Amino acid sequence: MKKEKMILVPAAFLMTAMLAFPVMASERIEEVTIDISAVLTDSDNLEVEAEVSDDGCYVDEVTVTNTPSGDWNDSTKPKVKVTLGAESGYTFSTGLGRSDVYLGNDDQTVTSVSRSTSKLSVYVTLPKIEDIDTDYDSDDDLEVYDLFWDDSYGGVACWEGSDSAKKYQVRLYRDGSAVGSTYTTTNDYYNFCGSFAKSGSYTFKVKAIRGNNETSWQESDSKDVNSSEASAIYANRTAAAKYYGSGSSGSNNQTSSSSSSTADGAWLRDGNGWWWCNPDKTYPVANWKLINNVWYYFNQSGYMTENQWVMNNNRWYYCGVSGALVKSQWVQTNGAWYYCGADGAMLTSQMIGGQYYVDKNGVWVQ
Repeated sequence: MKKEKMILVPAAFLMTAMLAFPVMASERIEEVTIDISAVLTDSDNLEVEAEVSDDGCYVDEVTVTNTPSGDWNDSTKPKVKVTLGAESGYTFSTGLGRSDVYLGNDDQTVTSVSRSTSKLSVYVTLPKIEDIDTDYDSDDDLEVYDLFWDDSYGGVACWEGSDSAKKYQVRLYRDGSAVGSTYTTTNDYYNFCGSFAKSGSYTFKVKAIRGNNETSWQESDSKDVNSSEASAIYANRTAAAKYYGSGSSGSNNQTSSSSSSTADGAWLRDGNGWWWCNPDKTYPVANWKLINNVWYYFNQSGYMTENQWVMNNNRWYYCGVSGALVKSQWVQTNGAWYYCGADGAMLTSQMIGGQYYVDKNGVWVQ
């Protein structure tokens, strides 16, 4: 019978043989180029996509890190985190930094980079929301229509817009000439009562804006008023502001935020004055209330205090002609000048602005 021969190979020999075969080293990725595109949808959601053009890596995840709880503000710059993964046989170089990341758009900025051998996270700041392209359905075109004057107060410009509009710009004209500046608002109305200074034929123009898209100017019908009618409309300026909220009168080229110009409740008026009705039908009494980002004081009867000093926690505060708490301003009452600080409290026994001294009673010593 033929016997098979067995050959025993020492383990040390096997180890030596294995080490004789070369191990393929991973190729290092020294730089990357990323193309990032962003678009605002009709729901004000920001959609961001990223592509990488380099071999050896891929886009694993794209995240917007500063998404707001509500709508995007036009001046906000979105911040994006782009995570890249290394493909098999590749690793990210330990020396890969911000200067080694190239973006396809000049208006985007790499702010920081973090890495491991298999993952690379690139943090990028995009341009302002107002400079980002928009995308909305053609059946929901950006438009402004049905311009009219609110008959209740006479000088409030109103219009119908579309959900696609991010903001509006509005101008007032008297006898064909512009009155004041161009104003920006997020509302579909604007309180011009305070601009009815004299008789004339008044019109207003408005256009809708969203990102880089905007409509042409649309013009209202004329409103012809004589001197007495203009004075009556001008006198309605405070009442209109209370009814519509502080956002009805934005400032030059500034956006009035709808979130800060709308409060729960309503202003009401009777023969004794203005008072505030809460949603539960209660009203503030002998207390302060913040309404549309403005503080008002309501007396023991629940009526808003106007042109009066109010003592609260042993400090004096002044409510002006509109009832609003006066802050960081001089106030003249009974022939004397007083200064209300940043929190509205009257200042005493100190220099104001380094050149005006108020005594222990708050009176400016001239």
